[in-house]
Formats: sequence, C-alpha cells, structure tokens
Amino acid sequence: MIEINLLPPELKKKTSSLSGFDFKKIDINSIPIIKIASGIGTLIVLIQIVVSALGIVSAGQLSSITKRYNAILPEKKEADILKARVTDINNRTGTIDELMAKRFIWSRKINLLSDSMTPGVWLSEVIYDDRPASGRIKNIMPGSLVIAGYAIGAGDQGTSLIGKFIQSLQENKDFYLDIAGIDLVSTKSDKIDNQDVMSFRITCLFK
Repeated sequence: MIEINLLPPELKKKTSSLSGFDFKKIDINSIPIIKIASGIGTLIVLIQIVVSALGIVSAGQLSSITKRYNAILPEKKEADILKARVTDINNRTGTIDELMAKRFIWSRKINLLSDSMTPGVWLSEVIYDDRPASGRIKNIMPGSLVIAGYAIGAGDQGTSLIGKFIQSLQENKDFYLDIAGIDLVSTKSDKIDNQDVMSFRITCLFK
C-alpha cells in the first residue's frame, strides 16, 4: 500500500535530526576519559597551588607587620610613658593655676573687706567655711566667708554699728559682686578692758 502525504510543506511534520541517530553506534572506548580526568585533576592541583601561594604571601605579610610592630614596641612604650608624664604635668599645672587664681581672688577680697570697714568696728577672725550652704546654687565658690569681730558699745549702739558695717559690705559693689547674701548669725554683749562691746559673727554666702 502506498501512502501519499498531500499536506503543504509548512504543515508537514518535521522529523528530528536525532530521530535517525543510532546511539548504539557510539563507541565509549573512543571518549578520552583519561584526558578529561587528567585535565580536571590538573585544574584542582592548580587551584590548590594558588590558594597555598596566597596563604604563604599572607603569612609573610603578617610576619613582616609583626616584626615591624615588635620593632617599634619599645618606642611606643616610651611614648606612652612620656604622654603619661605630660598629662600629669598638665594636671599639676592646672592645679597650681587654680590655686594662684584663688589666691588672687582672696587677696583682692580681703582688700575689699578692709575698704568696707566702718568706724567703731574691728575684726577678730576671717575664715572661709567650705561647707556648701544648703538650698543655694554655688557658681563661684561653695560655702561662705565667715567674719567675726566687735562693735563698740552695748545694746542698740553696738547693734547699730554692726548694721552699718553690713550695709557697707553690701554697698561695696566689687566686694558684693560674687556674694549671694550676708547673714547676721549671732551677736553677744561682752566686755574688753572694762569697755562694753558687742561681739558679732556674720556669713557672706557665695553665689
């Protein structure tokens, strides 16, 4: 029986190029398996060599850096010692400067106190009490300046002289510049060389 395909060429079923290929004819012995395996082995060996070379180079660089660090280590220790000495000197210098500044402030403060003295009043003690005054903000110095002394006369006369002295301190703008307030702590009638006097103690609270 003869079968004739009358379909146009574009509709005819295309045959695969492999449909007519006979895989049984492939000769496995003809494939260069040894060469392929040898090439893969050579590639693996080359990769290992490259990795080892990189490791050797890295180890050499690390060794070189370590040697350089060990070489400068004594100098670094000496530099650290010098740095610590410089820091200590700077701290001491700052402390000395602070003390000198306070000395200057106190000498000026005493001079201003002397300028504020009024007739009939003399001082027996001037001290700095470094105990912080409760309820006050200290911007200049903590504590207070304690002034003790005597005023001639007893009763109202002595009290009046003490009041004038306190007013003089308050009106001395330079003295009162860093003072938050002046408190009369105590007064007491007394006698010195058979003369009636009034002892007093006041505190000048710093800001």
